[in-house]
Amino acid sequence: MSLAHFDLPTSYVDSPETLAEALPHWFAANLLAVDIECSLTGFHHCVLALLQVATHDRSWLVDPIAIPQLMKPTLEAMAEVPWIVHDFSGDGIVFKRIYDVVPSSVMDTMLLARTLGYPQPGLKTMARLKLGVEIPKEEQDSNWMYRPLRPAQISYAARDAALLLPLLRTLAIEADARRDDPEVGPRLAQLPGEMRRTIQRVRSYRPPTDHPVVDKVRHMGLGDTAVERARRLTHLRHLWGNQGDVAAVMELGNRWILARLEHPPKSREALERCIPNPRFRRTRLDELWAVFESK
Repeated sequence: MSLAHFDLPTSYVDSPETLAEALPHWFAANLLAVDIECSLTGFHHCVLALLQVATHDRSWLVDPIAIPQLMKPTLEAMAEVPWIVHDFSGDGIVFKRIYDVVPSSVMDTMLLARTLGYPQPGLKTMARLKLGVEIPKEEQDSNWMYRPLRPAQISYAARDAALLLPLLRTLAIEADARRDDPEVGPRLAQLPGEMRRTIQRVRSYRPPTDHPVVDKVRHMGLGDTAVERARRLTHLRHLWGNQGDVAAVMELGNRWILARLEHPPKSREALERCIPNPRFRRTRLDELWAVFESK
């Protein structure tokens, strides 16, 4: 099967008008395939860059950057329709943390695949094994915050959502065939309870009070000044990363932060020598030096 076999007509939702056109289709569906693309700062700190929604015959790419004020009421309305998600334990936290929305019913195709005994149940692997298609993952870690999105990003995002319904159908057929399997059968019987517990964990999620690197600095005994600098540096990393500055995520890694806090730069010039990326150095040096200049 070619990947094009699963491609669906796709609409881009970036205005109240295009959202109003999409909503009746979602409410009329009895199941929504839902996927997301986020900034590169991890699900505890990221912002939502793109929401993908698919039914059996169409996909929609919803742009939260274009209609931020409409995202929470939209998700609250969508939450009344059952969702298919691949790895709800991660995506669900993003919805809960940013919008305080958790769908009323979820089928996690990754959890189902793991229950059936697949040791690497990522979407790319399962699409290849169960649907016979290869998902090009070059766009997976691309910068989803910049607009306009490139055609390759739009194609990738739409396909990820469109594959979830046929994947669920294929896995459900396999599950029915293997219910009497002495190993798989008991796990399938426990699956609804496991899914309920996953949803409950997402509902009770609370963001961490500090970044792990801040805790590490505290445990290293580097002092209150270093702990505060660690907080400020991780804040800048998340701020800039969520604005689409990939260099902030790459340059301000945990090792870089720890090294600068163990051996603080004595001057602006010394800090400059620690930043190899010339564009990042040119645009962010002043704000970074302000962290170390203050006591």
